[in-house]
Amino acid sequence: MDTQNIVGSTSAASGDNNNNNFPQQHQRSNGNTITSSYEGNYQVDISSTNFELETITSSYTGLMRIYRLLYVADHCPMLRNDALLTSFKYIQETHFISLYKQILDEIKKQNIPLPNDFDAAWYERTQRNYVHKLEKLDTDLRNFRTNSIKDSIRRGHDDLGDHYLDAGDFFNAVRCYVRSRDYCVTPRHMITMCMNVIKASFYMQNWSNVLSYVSKAEQAIESLESTSKSTTTPSVLTSMVNPMEVSSVSTTNATTASDAVLISRLKVYAGIAELATKRYKLAARHFLGVSFDHCSNHFQDLISPQTLIQYVCLCSLATFERSEIHRLIIMSTNMKQYLELEPSIRDILHQFYETSYSSCLAVMSQLEPIFALDQYLAPHLRTLYYEIRHRIIITYFLPYKNASMTIMARQLNTTMDVLEDELVHLIRSGKIKARIDSKNKILYVADTDQRWHAYQHALTITKQSEKLTRALLLRSAIIKTNLMVKDDSALSSIRASSGNNNNNNVSRRQFVPNIAGSMMMDEDELSDDEAM
Repeated sequence: MDTQNIVGSTSAASGDNNNNNFPQQHQRSNGNTITSSYEGNYQVDISSTNFELETITSSYTGLMRIYRLLYVADHCPMLRNDALLTSFKYIQETHFISLYKQILDEIKKQNIPLPNDFDAAWYERTQRNYVHKLEKLDTDLRNFRTNSIKDSIRRGHDDLGDHYLDAGDFFNAVRCYVRSRDYCVTPRHMITMCMNVIKASFYMQNWSNVLSYVSKAEQAIESLESTSKSTTTPSVLTSMVNPMEVSSVSTTNATTASDAVLISRLKVYAGIAELATKRYKLAARHFLGVSFDHCSNHFQDLISPQTLIQYVCLCSLATFERSEIHRLIIMSTNMKQYLELEPSIRDILHQFYETSYSSCLAVMSQLEPIFALDQYLAPHLRTLYYEIRHRIIITYFLPYKNASMTIMARQLNTTMDVLEDELVHLIRSGKIKARIDSKNKILYVADTDQRWHAYQHALTITKQSEKLTRALLLRSAIIKTNLMVKDDSALSSIRASSGNNNNNNVSRRQFVPNIAGSMMMDEDELSDDEAM
């Protein structure tokens, strides 16, 4: 099936597709076949899950809804027909004529009956309207340039970029948005320009560009906030005298609220970009800063609350300590609202924190097919699962001097051979210091002289403290005698002018007193300083 190519062809920076490269397979202990990597033309069986297409159609809008439906169509045979027909319905709400044609060709290739309300003239009519509007916007922009109206030129570039974006021409959309930068005269204009570039670059999967403009947008928002605070901070007395100040404050509050939504949106963009570039801890940090109210009410074109908490769960389990998971997620008032929408994710986090690793891994295994149908999560799913398992193994083995690998395999829902391979990997990477008794299937802590390590650590701390104390005593003595340290080069001009040959034996650095008679320190004073 070529649906993956449909999605990939719309992203100029997404790279080559590997639909012809089938991933290798391996067997679970229960005999079910799964892919070793969620890349390329893998297929997902959702018969054991409650996943439905309505989850996507009700949670997303715009191009994001279409792209997610196409990803499901490419990787889930059970939902392929419904996903193609649903995406074909929503693509007609845009001017994305190239993607429309590719979806239609795929529907015919799969021998799927077309809907009864199929409009055969939509393609030509939409293409004609697209060209007509493009010519109009281009003419308007030329007129604005002739009149040299900066704000009109900026809005003309934005309108042209929006038109390209609606048609799926992301490269030209970015180019138009970037050109509007020369005509931005306020921080608000800069924020609008950055958000437009980020959106188009996001669809192109140009993650470096996304992160770059996220940083620029955050700087523009900070500049706007500092400006608004300095210009609109009326006192209570002023507000009583001039009622117009009250309306100014309310307008500022509304602006602050809209900026808060923008900040949350930037965190989502940055989080997905960090996830795509395999910086999972940074991704989790960004997602944790997204307000639930903003995500549930304003981000339907970008991410749903259910998807965001899935990203938070996997990225945090793979990178955070147990204490951080408890403090930043489980006990967070904001995150609790997300967890109420996904009880299974809440169970995973609580079971991990409570060291119920067997139950935790079992729930993760059940949700794996659903995670594999997420276009941003799937390429990293195997890596995240491995990291989570490794952290579980390390935490499980930490309080023991030796552990039965048979019990460990049962607790971790895996086979003995797989567990042994994972333990070998962890030992070689230095994450755990242990030895494996392959005959008796026992894991032993590597013999280390803890007393010797404690002595070495104490000696190191003692030497550091002694060095610091000597430096403090020297500084105290210098300050007490009012001495200054001057370089020999500072006196070179004086020696040259005086012609005194007796200065040839002056040392490289000299102590020069500010007050005569304090060149030398009394022994009593030095002993007092040492006593300090």
